[in-house]
This record gives sequence, C-alpha cells and structure tokens, in this order.
Amino acid sequence: MKTVPSTPLSHYLSQKSRTGRPPNSIAYITEGAALVSPVDLTGLRKLLPQIKGKAVKIADSERLRRRIEMLALYFQETRSQGGTPERREIAFVLFYFLKGYDMIPDSIPKIGLLDDALLVDTVLHRNEDALRSHWAAKQRVFPETP
Repeated sequence: MKTVPSTPLSHYLSQKSRTGRPPNSIAYITEGAALVSPVDLTGLRKLLPQIKGKAVKIADSERLRRRIEMLALYFQETRSQGGTPERREIAFVLFYFLKGYDMIPDSIPKIGLLDDALLVDTVLHRNEDALRSHWAAKQRVFPETP
C-alpha cells in the first residue's frame, strides 16, 4: 500500500516545518499543492474521518473548526472533479492540519493551531469562488464568516 501523503509531499511538509522560519503562506501552499498526487487525493478521502475527528477536538477556535469542516466537506463532495487546483490546495492544507508537520506544535496552548489557522484561512480565501459555487449548486447558504 502506498503511503499518504506521498513521499514528495511528505518530504516537503516535513522539511518546510523544520526550517525555523515561517514560509510565505501563499508560496508554501502553491508549492505544496503542486506535489499533491492522485494517490494523495484518493488517500485523503480515506482520512476524512480522522480530519473531522481532530477538528471536533479544537477547543480554542470554533471558527477554525468550522472552516476545516467546510474544506473537508468540499473535498469529499467534489471527488469526481479530480485534481483541480482548488482541490489540491484544500488537500494540502488538510494534510498539513492532520499530519502534524507544524511550524508551531499543536500542543502549545492558545497558539498551537495558529499556523494551521493561517493556512486554512489563506486556502479558504484563495478558493472562495469555487466554494461559493459549490455551496450554491448544493442549494446551501454559504456562511458569511465560515
């Protein structure tokens, strides 16, 4: 069985988190999303329950929890769309959240999820049009402050 995330993506995540300085979030997401393979997309679908389980445990930020759940739902519902740029960016940030390759360890009280929140927020805003379109196609109201 192939590992998820794939070796190139896993290497990118682990190396960038060890540099000691935060990367430019847009460049980090763009470069990381380019490494998301079809195997990663398939594997991530199987990891969605773990992502949702970890998100439910977020006590410090209901907003972050809702945003992660929203991205996970979009990813789940768009699986027939393959490796679109927005799906790859969302997959990348969901891997980042789940796999613990953090710039700031999640275990640090109050600030441990700050890096996750920054990346989730960036991906959400970069792909807001696709998310809004998807919500409209599903006849759901898009949260104004997801």
